[in-house]
Amino acid sequence: MSNQDTLVHLDPRSPDQEDIKQSSTSAWNSSETAHGQVTEKSTDVKIMELLAQMVEGDIIPRLMLAHKTHREQNNSQATSKELGQNAIVDLAHILLTHEVDDVESILHAYLNSGMRLDEVYVDLMAPAARHLGAMWEDDTATFSDVTIGLGRMQTLLNRLSDTYRNEEDVRADLASGLFVTPAGEMHSFGIRMVDELFKRAGWRTLCEPNSRINDVLAIVGSESFHILGIGISSEAQVPFVKELIRQVRKVSHNRHILVLVGGSHIVGRPELAASIGADFSASDGREAIAIAETVIYEHTHRH
Repeated sequence: MSNQDTLVHLDPRSPDQEDIKQSSTSAWNSSETAHGQVTEKSTDVKIMELLAQMVEGDIIPRLMLAHKTHREQNNSQATSKELGQNAIVDLAHILLTHEVDDVESILHAYLNSGMRLDEVYVDLMAPAARHLGAMWEDDTATFSDVTIGLGRMQTLLNRLSDTYRNEEDVRADLASGLFVTPAGEMHSFGIRMVDELFKRAGWRTLCEPNSRINDVLAIVGSESFHILGIGISSEAQVPFVKELIRQVRKVSHNRHILVLVGGSHIVGRPELAASIGADFSASDGREAIAIAETVIYEHTHRH
């Protein structure tokens, strides 16, 4: 699947897209048709109808088949990274234009084609969420659009987790983790995804987005957790997180609690973790689990 096949790189040779081009041109260059005067609104309606037909008839089926095609066509000239990026962009746009049930069908198609659930979470859904944020930053989507898209993503995370949860995966010797984001953080999808990945790995978890310092202190002071995971999305949150970590060390029921930091502001900046008092950082949920279990094992055998 090339860039010309994605939602944001439409093929100008497509007949439907030619209709769109002609309709758009007529909106600027002509105010008459064979039936007389036409309004800008009617032209916009025509454009939206054509776009809807393209999405329903081309984009969604192509996205559903993208992963299957990648696995079956070993002689494809496109790399897996390119295919993945195209699928990510398509998914981000469809989250803005379609209902949850439609997007859920797409994700189930990926799972049915052989992708693991953690791959759908980390390699498709998480990057699509980041792409939505980038669309807001470069003014190609409004804050309201992004909020709606992430809300749909959260619903999908809950549905997939409920559908594919296997109670037999829960270990008897549960490690435990508390996952939070700072007070004022509006979006919780990232931290909830990390929480879900830990849960699927057999951890006992609690997720508390948008938490005040006193809320977190009350939880860690009354219940023992192996790790505290904190999502950081901006520089403005760093002082809050640094103070939170300092106070958690004082009151935690588990005196050896380990602090993990992650999120968009941490990726590529491991030195920031040490500077705010965290024990380690991770770029995604899978890496966080691998590091956390290794660190806990080593820590347990030292004490």
